[in-house]
This record gives sequence, C-alpha cells and structure tokens, in this order.
Amino acid sequence: MNTEPDLATQQTVRQPVPTVIEPVPPEPADPLAKIMITPRTFWAILALAALLLGLLLALLPVRVANANPVDAGQVTCGNTIGGVETGPLAAQLDEPGDEVLATYVNTCESAIATRLAYSWPMFFAGALAIVWSGVVRRPTAPVSRD
Repeated sequence: MNTEPDLATQQTVRQPVPTVIEPVPPEPADPLAKIMITPRTFWAILALAALLLGLLLALLPVRVANANPVDAGQVTCGNTIGGVETGPLAAQLDEPGDEVLATYVNTCESAIATRLAYSWPMFFAGALAIVWSGVVRRPTAPVSRD
C-alpha cells in the first residue's frame, strides 16, 4: 500500500474556452448533382411511363395469327376496352362458319385477357403513384439555428 500522495504531472487549472468560432468551410458541390435526378423524380418518371404504357396497351388493338395457311396474316380482335366484336371479325375472315368464328372469338378473348392482365394493373399502378407523389409532402432540409 502506497501512502504517498500522487504528484500532479499536468496542469490543473482549466484554460478559458475560446469564444470565437471559426467558420467551417462549405462542402464542395457535387459535380454529379447537375446531371443526376433525385429518387423522387426517378419514381415520378417511372410512374408516368407505367401510366402511359398501360394506357397504350389498353387502347391498341390485339391481333392474333390467322389459322388459314393459304391466307397467312393477322386478324384484329379489338382492344381491352371494347372486347371482341364478331361482326368485324367475321368480315376479316370472309364470313366463315359458326364453328370457325367461335374458335376465333375464343382465341381473341384469350389474347385480350392476357393483354388485360398487363395493361390495366400497369395503368392503375402508374396513376396511383402519380397521385401518391402529389399527396405526400417532400422532405424539407433541416433548419439551422444560428
């Protein structure tokens, strides 16, 4: 056991705190910030593209291959909004029998249902994202209290 007091080896009087605060140099500007888009803008562009692509796929006519090997080509079925119309379809096929027309109508309905499975969800997702970007507020920069 040591009974000798420890001798101070460092200064025990506190020095005054400097009152002048040196300014912090500003961070240099990011050179990529001029050519890059923000994540919010990226998602807005993606939502607009989904909206327009979904609308375009919904309005463009659906075509199926003609089953007649002599008259190879395509038959226009309609679009996802109007569906299959048997009158114009029969006119394109040169007035076939009821059985052949029913087969084409079934094929056209299947093709339209496949297009419908992609176009309308894409359209509504794009519309919902655009509405969301208009409703949700943008984050604000923190306010400095100088």
